[in-house]
Amino acid sequence: MLSDFYPPIIGGLERYVKTLSEGLSKRGHLVTVCTIKSKHLPSFEEQKGVRIIRVDGFFQSIPFLFADRTKRYHPPIQDWLITRKLKELIEETKPDIIHVHGWILHSVLPLKKKYNIPLIVTLHDYGLFCPKKSMMKSDNQICNKPFSTDCIKCGLKPYGSVKSFLGYLGVKSNKHMLKRVDKFIAVSQYVKEVHSMHLELNEEKIVVIPNFYKEENVNSNKEEMLPEKFILFAGSLMHDRGTDVLIKAYNTIKTKTKLVIIGAEHPQYSYKSAGNVIVIKNAPHEIVMKACDRCSFLVIPSITPAACPTIALEAMSRKKAIIASDVGGLKDIVINATTGFLIPPGNSKALANAMRFLLRNPQKSKEMGKKGWDLFIKRFSLSSVLLKIEKLYEELCVSREATNRN
Repeated sequence: MLSDFYPPIIGGLERYVKTLSEGLSKRGHLVTVCTIKSKHLPSFEEQKGVRIIRVDGFFQSIPFLFADRTKRYHPPIQDWLITRKLKELIEETKPDIIHVHGWILHSVLPLKKKYNIPLIVTLHDYGLFCPKKSMMKSDNQICNKPFSTDCIKCGLKPYGSVKSFLGYLGVKSNKHMLKRVDKFIAVSQYVKEVHSMHLELNEEKIVVIPNFYKEENVNSNKEEMLPEKFILFAGSLMHDRGTDVLIKAYNTIKTKTKLVIIGAEHPQYSYKSAGNVIVIKNAPHEIVMKACDRCSFLVIPSITPAACPTIALEAMSRKKAIIASDVGGLKDIVINATTGFLIPPGNSKALANAMRFLLRNPQKSKEMGKKGWDLFIKRFSLSSVLLKIEKLYEELCVSREATNRN
């Protein structure tokens, strides 16, 4: 298992890889995770039967590349030092499958011909054709023309000119290398559609297997920061996550129910508690789950086409109705007027109307939450998704054996 990051580093992708790895280990597979080294974390450890190996690359030693030193991302190009370490790891572990999550893919692709081990890539975002990974242009419109010099202009604000140019160059130059991947896993139908179009993938090359969530019991003594009754938003505190639209919509509703916004702070945006809007920054995951347990319902007003937001699955597992933007992978998760409401992205009026309806009809909100839980168990539970991934592993291993015999 190759991943840009791994817990205790916080993030949906990180939790996905951890839960998948531990689930496979529990089912008898020998799982080794290789990820980027982070300060204060050991180079090797074992957790719940999963071996975790953290490696440093060449680019991680260049300070100006990373605004956040705690997350020194693998760039969208090969890191020769990481490739060398992956070669040693492959020869040591002799894996049957290599399953990749993130841009660390670019350091294992050059080894594909030498070892011919089935290579699977889960598409958690749009990083294989968008240097920003979001597929959003600087004017907050969805981009339909990747691999163009417009990518450089688009990345100027978040990255600066040097990193923006290098990101564009890396993504574009590595497109042809993606042919070496045996199978792509798209976490939603939308993710499949846009990758099939922009990477020119046929039906046999890409399969939809959604994200999952493993139900968990959360024990925390830190719930005093949560009000008695509230609407919940949980996600990055950024404009393209719809935070501004949400606050604007909420302020048009006459209600005593508070709005709780929990999210990772972003250096370019600033949100503060005011009136009935409570902002909780950089809270641990246990607080987010405690909030899911206690909220009236969840709101995901994203403008960007999120691939398959884990927070939606977490809320469904808590039997909560969801109001979400009708964009990206959210269209696969929320059934409009059944498990919640889908609204046009960026439409504060429609968002306000949906929130007002659920506040005035708590029994309907409860019914939607129950139907969402039924859908969660059927499609998004760990047991359901794990079997699909395991079946894909087996199919690729059988195909490789047949090829080798011939």
